[in-house]
Amino acid sequence: MHKEKEKKEYEKYFSMIENGTITNVPEFFAQAVHSGVRKSKKDDLSMIYTPLDTVTSAVFTTNKFAAAPVIKNKEQLSKSRNIKAIVINTGIANACTGEQGIINAEKIVDDTARYMKIKTENVAIASTGLIGKQLPLEKILDGIKELSKMISSSDGHRAARSILTIDKNPKELAVKINTKKFFNQKKDIIIGAIGKGSIMVAPNMGTILCFIATNVKIHQGLLDDLLREGADHSFNSISIDGCQSTNDMVFIQSNGESGIEITKDNRELFDIFKHTLFFVLEEMAKKVILDGEGASKFVEIEVRSSRDKAEAKKIGMKIANSILVKASIFGETINWGRIASAIGSTDVEFNINDVEIFLNDFLIFKNGMEVSENIEPALPTMKEKHIRIKINMHTGKQSSFVWTTDLTHDFVKASSHYRS
Repeated sequence: MHKEKEKKEYEKYFSMIENGTITNVPEFFAQAVHSGVRKSKKDDLSMIYTPLDTVTSAVFTTNKFAAAPVIKNKEQLSKSRNIKAIVINTGIANACTGEQGIINAEKIVDDTARYMKIKTENVAIASTGLIGKQLPLEKILDGIKELSKMISSSDGHRAARSILTIDKNPKELAVKINTKKFFNQKKDIIIGAIGKGSIMVAPNMGTILCFIATNVKIHQGLLDDLLREGADHSFNSISIDGCQSTNDMVFIQSNGESGIEITKDNRELFDIFKHTLFFVLEEMAKKVILDGEGASKFVEIEVRSSRDKAEAKKIGMKIANSILVKASIFGETINWGRIASAIGSTDVEFNINDVEIFLNDFLIFKNGMEVSENIEPALPTMKEKHIRIKINMHTGKQSSFVWTTDLTHDFVKASSHYRS
């Protein structure tokens, strides 16, 4: 309850920008074109760009088969945190492509720097799509040349659409922290984002690309800490299928346009910025879950009164990745035994008689047995689109959220027809 109260307290300081996207952030530009990576005529190459110097942070998949863009970006960030341009291709992942994949990634970086008239260390790249195929390099390089001439302050939506693979909907938003009103500043702080992801979504990133921009000034170490913590509570707290991908990354670029510096010395503004950034990360992660391939339910799992957050998340993820739990949610049945079984299969120590299981606020398991009188009243709520599972472990005072989906016929169909 305290956390929810704190959240609401900070929400008064910021507001959603209607139809917002990444280019709502001042001095951030974007564009997309059809370069020919995809056989369809859909846009398949995009760029995010700011002419201003940035402080940039990123987190990446921990998959050992990390794609060439992940490998190259880590190298880029080790040279400079001043990333001004990010180029994203859709259709081919440039993963498991050997030395040639790295060479292609480097060529994209080099040509982007040349066309945008910036240094090579100011460029990052991303890819999404089929694993194991080499990029059609010449088509991409021609596309980058085209993008460099078309970059725009009003095409964030086009860029957001271009990075989608089998996603049904674009994922984008922008928020404004009202620093003019509350802190008597000359400008407001803006945070904008675009992203993609709907399948192969699991902790330590999934098939997720997310690009966040903001106009604050901030120290590199502080931004790193905020992104790591925020990603842990958002993109690393979702699962659709329990499968981890090879290309995943979340970038945040801060170009300092507002002139407003975020430091821990100004505690109030720091806390507001932190909560707003976490809100953006959580909303983008939820958009991935809501767009999960074939999903019909958004499932929120809250594990409470645990020894620590790590144990709470471990239990939540075990439930989220249980095929049997997800199938019963799709069937709109109450099968608390599957939830109990998932909890019991972890290596967490607890007393089964202390565990309480709630479904949509109905207590259905307590003192090691079913609360029979609540099963029938709870059953109609399983038809709702938003399903809430709450677990009280009674081993401590920590809690954690995990978000997932149900398991549907459509998911199995889509997954069986999609290559890599």
